[in-house]
Amino acid sequence: MFTEFRKGTMFSVFFALIMALAACAPAATPTPIPTKAPAAAPTAAPTKAPEAAKPPAPTSTLAPAASPTPRPATLKFGTPQVIADAGVYIAIEKGYFKEQGITMEVVNFRTVAELIAPLGTGQLDVAALPLGVPLLAAADRGLEVKIVAGGGQHRQGWEYGWIVLRKDLSDSSQVKTPADLKGMKVAIPSLGSLVEQTVQTILERAGLKPSDAEMVVLPFAEQAAAFGNKGIAASFTVEPFIARGIQEGFSVKWIPLYELFGGKLDGQLTVFGPALLKDQELARRWMTGYLKGVRDYLKAFEAKQGRDDVVNILVKYSTVKDPKLYDVMELPYLDPNGQMDRSSVDAQYKWFVEKGLYTGKKTLGDVIDLSHVDYAVQRLGRQ
Repeated sequence: MFTEFRKGTMFSVFFALIMALAACAPAATPTPIPTKAPAAAPTAAPTKAPEAAKPPAPTSTLAPAASPTPRPATLKFGTPQVIADAGVYIAIEKGYFKEQGITMEVVNFRTVAELIAPLGTGQLDVAALPLGVPLLAAADRGLEVKIVAGGGQHRQGWEYGWIVLRKDLSDSSQVKTPADLKGMKVAIPSLGSLVEQTVQTILERAGLKPSDAEMVVLPFAEQAAAFGNKGIAASFTVEPFIARGIQEGFSVKWIPLYELFGGKLDGQLTVFGPALLKDQELARRWMTGYLKGVRDYLKAFEAKQGRDDVVNILVKYSTVKDPKLYDVMELPYLDPNGQMDRSSVDAQYKWFVEKGLYTGKKTLGDVIDLSHVDYAVQRLGRQ
């Protein structure tokens, strides 16, 4: 049996050796390669060509916002048709949102106070409004709203908000200082907001209590009539209502807002609603398009590049329909990197808390998220 086993083993080894040599033969001989090539060549050539043409694909994958065909979306922007929303208007008209696959629907409102409820419930996707108690309270109630960038800013040379005085009171010198407002009516567009804070600050610095002058709530558009019938002595107002009041002879500029808040004041902040907060990629695309619009706005009014085009866009979207008014109005400043003046925002928040107007638990850290604007600046470059 042992002999038979050895014979069988030797035979197996010999057979395996032959098979191994046979297996190696095709790899070593050149004959099979040409044989297979004709059959494979027609298929392989077309298959490899697209693979060789694929290098651009990783670029669009790494930067979806820059893709020529980004995921389409339709978003709603709420506005009281103010010039400070110029970045959005320009981005719409110049196709910057379209580049990002975004269609913007502009929804007009009478006042900024009307924006908060539809923003928090998702009826609007983005809006620009002042920091105020209604916005903080909405966040405190669990509504998904966050401040994601700056907006219209008051500063020297860009002072689009003033405390204006009725012209006859100015001409007669009946009112020279804020202390002279005692017993008179001062109009503000909303309560629990920057405008109320501004007027109260003016009165307190003049040694008056808030109750010494009566604050009445009047939308900007209704203040001219109130000045005309002498129903109010002064008001917090913004352009174009300042220029119109001067042209019509009802009011005069009195106290610029930036002087009250250390030289800079964020009168407006960009706020996202639930849809954009849940979709980071879409939020980044929106912010990229918006900042391109903001930068065109600054070019138009700082460097006079494309000014006529930008004025025509503002005439179309804002309440200022007379192009000549843009030669006399002071316009809001928009930061090219979407930044806010944090010190002024902190001061506003602190005042609401100290006055007991906001008693919720949300801090500014809870309601501010600058990650989207940081991404857009990184993509576009800092200016």
